[in-house]
Amino acid sequence: MLEDQLVINAQVRDQIVETKITCPFLGSAVHQEFLSVRGDINGPLARIEDVRALGNKGGGDLGHVLALFASGNHAFMRDDSGLKLEKQAPVGLFSLDLPGSQGSHAGHSGILLGDPTKLDSGRLSIDDFDRLAARARDGLIKLSDFGHFIAENLTRDPKSKVASASVANLLGHDVISFLKTVPDLIAGHLKSDERAAEDFRTSEEKLTKLLGEDNLLGSAGEFGLLLAFLSRSPQTKEIEGEPALSLDEVRGMFLHKRLPDGWETWKKSSLDWITYTTRLLFSAHKEFRRLSRDD
Repeated sequence: MLEDQLVINAQVRDQIVETKITCPFLGSAVHQEFLSVRGDINGPLARIEDVRALGNKGGGDLGHVLALFASGNHAFMRDDSGLKLEKQAPVGLFSLDLPGSQGSHAGHSGILLGDPTKLDSGRLSIDDFDRLAARARDGLIKLSDFGHFIAENLTRDPKSKVASASVANLLGHDVISFLKTVPDLIAGHLKSDERAAEDFRTSEEKLTKLLGEDNLLGSAGEFGLLLAFLSRSPQTKEIEGEPALSLDEVRGMFLHKRLPDGWETWKKSSLDWITYTTRLLFSAHKEFRRLSRDD
C-alpha cells in the first residue's frame, strides 16, 4: 500500500533526500527520520498531516502553511511510466519528488537543485551555498541578505519569470492581500466543514497559481518559510530591525540535513511566514530592479 511506511536503510534514504527532496526542511526531516517516507523508493510520498504536525511543534501553526505548500505544489506523483509527475497522489499524501514538480521553478538558489524541470535533479552545490554564506556577517544572515540573494538568483537565470516590474504592479497582483488571508484560511480549514474545505482548496489553487506566475514570489515564499522556521531560535538575533539567522543553523539544514538542536521547542507561526515573505518580496524586488538596471 502506498500509505504504508517504507523500511529503508540510511544509504537509500540519503539518496532519496539528495536527488528528490530538494527542500532544507523536508530533506532534514527525512534524513533525521522525523518524517516517514511512504510510497516506494522511486516515487516517495509522505503524509500531509505528518508535515503539519512537524511544523506545529512548539505550539505554533506554521505546519498549516507547510501543508498548504505540500498539497498545493506536490499533489502529483509519478505516473505508471515513472517519467512524469502526472498521477494524483492518494488523499492525504504528497509527492517527495520535488524536482520537476509544480513547485520547482526557474531562478532558484541552485544549492540543492539542478534543472528544475527534470526529475531526480537534486544535488548539493557548495559553490551556490557559498554565494549565500558570503553575505553573512559575524555568523549571521539578515532578512535583506536573503532578499538580495533571491534577486541575484533571478538575474542569473534567463528562464526566470518576474511578473512585477514595479512595486505598484507587485501590489496589483494582489499578493499582499492574499497573504493576509492565510490566517483566516487556516482557521476556516480547521473547522472541517464542507464550505471551509472548499475555501481552502480555492485558496490553495490561487497560491499555486501566484507562485507559478512569478519566480520572485515563489522564492520569497520559500525563504519566508526558512525565516519563519528559524526566527525564534535562540541563535537568531535582530540587527537593525531585521531578523538575522545563524549561518551555522542554515548550513546545518542545507548541507548536513539536520534541523537545529531544540527546533521542536520554539513557536513557529503562519503570521511570521506572512510577515517575512512580504518583507522579502520588497527587499528582493528592489534589488532585482537595481541589478536589472545595472545590466
